[in-house]
Amino acid sequence: MAKIKLSISVDDEHLGQFSKIMKEVEKAGMKIDQKHKDLGVATGSIEEDKVDAVRDVEGVKHVEPEREVHIPPPESDVQ
Repeated sequence: MAKIKLSISVDDEHLGQFSKIMKEVEKAGMKIDQKHKDLGVATGSIEEDKVDAVRDVEGVKHVEPEREVHIPPPESDVQ
């Protein structure tokens, strides 16, 4: 299965348990690259088939796959 990059956010009522939630997210299979405790956000990567396990962690509010945006060069006709 392919790995994808994710951003996750913790709900406001669980912000005090951010470190514990990050441990549970790692147990679910996510490799965390960055943690932003003050914002309640973390980014990392995970096997695509394990994303639902991260969603099921208590305190995780949102799970968002990273998206790529391609902008045409300035000289293209699509401006």
